[in-house]
Amino acid sequence: MIFLAVTAREVAAGGGLQLARSDITTVFGYYGVTHGNSHRRFTTAWGNAYFAGGLGTHAEAHVMDREDRAAFFAGGLSWSNDRAEIRGWVGTSTDNFNTLPEVYARLDASYSSPSEWGFVFRPALTYREFRNGTEEIIGEFEIAKYVSLETGYLVFTAMARGLAIDPGRHISGAFGAGVLYAQSGKVSVGIGIEGGRASYDGLLGPGELDEPYVTIRPSVSFYLTEGLELVGMMEYSSRRSYDLYGGHIGLKFRFD
Repeated sequence: MIFLAVTAREVAAGGGLQLARSDITTVFGYYGVTHGNSHRRFTTAWGNAYFAGGLGTHAEAHVMDREDRAAFFAGGLSWSNDRAEIRGWVGTSTDNFNTLPEVYARLDASYSSPSEWGFVFRPALTYREFRNGTEEIIGEFEIAKYVSLETGYLVFTAMARGLAIDPGRHISGAFGAGVLYAQSGKVSVGIGIEGGRASYDGLLGPGELDEPYVTIRPSVSFYLTEGLELVGMMEYSSRRSYDLYGGHIGLKFRFD
C-alpha cells in the first residue's frame, strides 16, 4: 500500500494529473468462534488516491487465516464531484476452497443532498463466486443523516441488504442501524447493530447455511496527529451455528 501511494504520485506527475489527496489504512484483527470452529486472524490494508478532476484509484488486500489460509486483492476506479461518487471494483484471491472469493466485482455509488438537508445515499451491487461453486449477488442500500452539533456532529445510518445465493436458490435479507458522534480531525465513537439471515459463511458446504443472526459493532477512532488516525472496532455476532467475538485495531495515514 505504501508502494501504491508512491506510485500514484509518480503516475500523476508523469501523466499530467494532479494528486489531490491519498490515504492508507492497515488493521490487524482477531475473531474467536465458538462450537469448535476455527478462530480467525487477519490483516487488511486499504489505499486510496484522489486526483484533481474527480478520478480516484483504490486498492485493498486481505490475508486471512481461518478454515483456509488465503489472501485477497481488489482494485478499483472512481469518479466523483462535490455531491456524487461512483466506484467499481474487481478482485480475486489465492487458492482456497471456502474462505475468499475467486471472482469479485462491485459497483457502488453515493449521493449527498444539499448541506441543509444533511442526507447521504449509498447503493451498491456485489457479485462473488467461490471455488466451491457458490455464487452470490448482493444488493445494498444505506442512508445516512448528518446532524450538526456545537461540538461536532451526529451521523444516523440505516441499511438494507438482499442476497441471492446458489446453490440453494434462496434469497435472504438483513437490516441495520447505527449512530456515530464525531469531532472533525479529533475523535469519533459509534455503534451499529445488524440482523437478518446469514446465507453463506464458508464453514459449511454450498447452500447449507440459512439461519438468523444478529451483530453489534462498537467503533472508535482518535487522531494522533493531523495525518495519523488510530482506528478500532469490536464485534459480537450470534447465530445458531456459532457465536463470534473479536475486532480489529489499526492506523490510517492521510497524505494531502
